[in-house]
Amino acid sequence: MAKKDRRGHMQEQIDENLRRVYAQAVEEQVPDRFLKLLEQLRGDGEDVAKANNGDTK
Repeated sequence: MAKKDRRGHMQEQIDENLRRVYAQAVEEQVPDRFLKLLEQLRGDGEDVAKANNGDTK
């Protein structure tokens, strides 16, 4: 029975640590270089859509 208690306690610690790491990751800012990359990708996507539609906006 002691093994189950110890295993359950270890599982609780793992759960708590995973929740803590996830919460920290969610709160982090997106690095500027990734934001710039997203802007570039969005711009490329718009250019392709315009070319496919014949749009000259």
